[in-house]
Amino acid sequence: MEKYNTYSTEDFLSDAGFIRWVKEGAEEERQQWEEWQKSQPENLKAYQQALLILRTVLTAERIKPAKDFGASLFADIQTSIGQQEKRNKIIKWVRVASVAAAAMLTIAVGIGWYAQSMITISTEYAQQKRIILPDNSIVTLNANSSISYHRAWAWQNKREVWVSGEVYLNVKHLNADPTHIQDKEEFRLHAGKILVDVLGTEFNVKQRRQQVQIALLRGKIRVQAENQSQAIIMKPGEIVRYNGILQKQTLEQTRNVPEAWLEGNMVVSGLTARQIIDNFEDTYGYKVVLEDSTLASKQIDGTIAFNSEETILYTLSNILNVNIYKEGRIIYLRSR
Repeated sequence: MEKYNTYSTEDFLSDAGFIRWVKEGAEEERQQWEEWQKSQPENLKAYQQALLILRTVLTAERIKPAKDFGASLFADIQTSIGQQEKRNKIIKWVRVASVAAAAMLTIAVGIGWYAQSMITISTEYAQQKRIILPDNSIVTLNANSSISYHRAWAWQNKREVWVSGEVYLNVKHLNADPTHIQDKEEFRLHAGKILVDVLGTEFNVKQRRQQVQIALLRGKIRVQAENQSQAIIMKPGEIVRYNGILQKQTLEQTRNVPEAWLEGNMVVSGLTARQIIDNFEDTYGYKVVLEDSTLASKQIDGTIAFNSEETILYTLSNILNVNIYKEGRIIYLRSR
């Protein structure tokens, strides 16, 4: 085997013993080649390249220079390996095979990238965006939010998206019978550690600050935390929150109007000043410092116009009786 230590790729492709082993795979020869590789010869890369080219010739049925390409090539090698004209022919075929291998590798890499890559659509602070998914489901992204899905949407067994921030979804029905759902009719949403299985419905998902909140407006969905057996079947008018465990309430109990942000509002009934400030930070990207910490727990009722930072700050200023000071991206709320 020592003679192979100085071989180039073309030398390997001209060697009858190497070619016979690649084609026939005799056990004794396989062991010899494995031992040779373990010795870490300096030309190991040339060996690997030659091995790839010959295996490509043998297995790449879709890329063949001629119908009997493989058989004629090896017949030429085995019967006339010592002749220079045959050596030139081998080199010619090697070049063709190299091009074929490179083409196949490029195609394989391209297909792999397409199958695994994701499309992500996101919004900046103080921005909203409406998009249409490949199945014609409609998604509205609130500020500082995103949705991702496979680029090869049509190749997947189910419709599947990943969201962060706050999104409102109007999922398209693919089957009028919710009791017999085919794989490709399923719609699955991931929000942090929460999985939502949908047939067709409208619901709001909010994933912020290690918490997930799902509010169902129409339809029927199944909500489950990852790696947990607990699941909740939601009906319209219900809200589920997750902060380690799933908890269900009605929208009426929480006085929550989750989709109000679509019209630039925020219903704050029962929310504390701290929760409103958190929403403001998530939407506009500021850090808000409430210097009197006792004000953080103050509950506020009503509706706040959330379509501009000035309106929100003005409202907070009057409700909490504080003055507002800005220093770059930091806002201080100081008692009057």
